[in-house]
Amino acid sequence: MRACVLTTVHIYNDNRIFFKQIPTLLQGGYQVTYIAPCPPEVSYLKGIDLIPLPQIPRSRRPLNWGRALGAALQSRTDIFHFHDPELIGVGLLLKLLTRRPVVYDIHENYPEVMLSRLWIPAGFRPTVAKGMNLLEWLAARIFDGVVVANEPTYGRFQRANRRPVLVRNFVDLHSFDEAQESAPLKLEAPYFIYSGLLSRDRGALDCLAAFERLSGERKDAGLVLVGRLDDADPSVTNLSHRLPRGAHLLPEQPFRRLPPLLKGARAGMVTLYPTPNYLEILPTKLLEYMAASIPVIAYNLPLVRPIVEEASCGLLVEPGDIEQMAKAMAHILNHPTEAQEMGRRGREAVVERYSWEREGKKLIGLYQDLLGQGAPNPAGEAKDG
Repeated sequence: MRACVLTTVHIYNDNRIFFKQIPTLLQGGYQVTYIAPCPPEVSYLKGIDLIPLPQIPRSRRPLNWGRALGAALQSRTDIFHFHDPELIGVGLLLKLLTRRPVVYDIHENYPEVMLSRLWIPAGFRPTVAKGMNLLEWLAARIFDGVVVANEPTYGRFQRANRRPVLVRNFVDLHSFDEAQESAPLKLEAPYFIYSGLLSRDRGALDCLAAFERLSGERKDAGLVLVGRLDDADPSVTNLSHRLPRGAHLLPEQPFRRLPPLLKGARAGMVTLYPTPNYLEILPTKLLEYMAASIPVIAYNLPLVRPIVEEASCGLLVEPGDIEQMAKAMAHILNHPTEAQEMGRRGREAVVERYSWEREGKKLIGLYQDLLGQGAPNPAGEAKDG
């Protein structure tokens, strides 16, 4: 059987799509056509029928919608699986023109995301959010399957779609632990790490502020920020020119280069602000830090707190409390044995409860259901575990 995976927003090596879902489909015996934005040097991926799209600015992305639609129609696939709300129209056309199953994969609560998008004029955001909510609800009534990454979004779609499946963004320990490339940066000083999109509402600037306070006492400490600058957030513009001594900024890295960088850190920073969208997200970076056997310093959010407390794998900080964060960083440095135990317990929790293997089976179950290859994968079963 053939599966066609489409995205116009995420780069080809997106963690959830490329390093988790596609390998799961390949292992399940599916041939995969992958349509995704790629840099010019990427035109071939082993084992995958790659159809690269140009990487273009947001304002020109509609050009890629037509390219993606045309490529998908030529793929002669058995099932389509798309990952972006902007491709809902493409998904509808694929269903109408081919009569084949179409799956919509929802990474975030997009109506809530619209309320915080700086590129949308503030006065229009509530209207855009309501429109997105209506569009997704209508689309879910038409598409054959909806895959969601978190429990709150699952609840939204459970009533609208016959087959919502909760496939959480847990850690693929096999790809995390296999031979990796060398770290893109080697530091002698003990360092903390922030990995992910760099913006104010994700707490990147808070990490810098806390590190500046820490460095007044521990001049041997370092901080590594690794990720893409949010081009819609002016507060991080020219961030590389405003770094304090001991802080390093790395561009977004291929996933295979992240594990050695994480494993070398003293702790990982999870600093999402309690905006409506982030209140519903389990940060993938939290689980990746735990998989790397390092403790976490995390903002005290509803989906983060129970994991950190149950595993005893780090320290919780109230969102925006720079002084408390600096003290947590100092505590990690001053109590290395305790920090090492936190990291060990975090790794154990990932192995026992937060690995990708079970989540991937849910995705295969949905495909089998839609293609008539096996027993249905009921929504209740997807929600458990």
